[in-house]
Amino acid sequence: MDQEMPEMSGGETVREVKRLQREGILADMRIVGCTAHKSKKEVEKFMKAGLDQCVEKPISKGMINETLKEVL
Repeated sequence: MDQEMPEMSGGETVREVKRLQREGILADMRIVGCTAHKSKKEVEKFMKAGLDQCVEKPISKGMINETLKEVL
């Protein structure tokens, strides 16, 4: 989930997905966020939306592999 998206931010989207999961409309799933923001405050704000993990851009193949190992 990218933090900056048109229409809804990544945080707004994650909160909506989590709401739909609580209502039983969506199955449980892991959500990994992606952000170009380097500010710890911005990353923490994004995580509080309900992410399981967050990675910072630029992203490498190794980073993706490690993150998937952590959340799965």
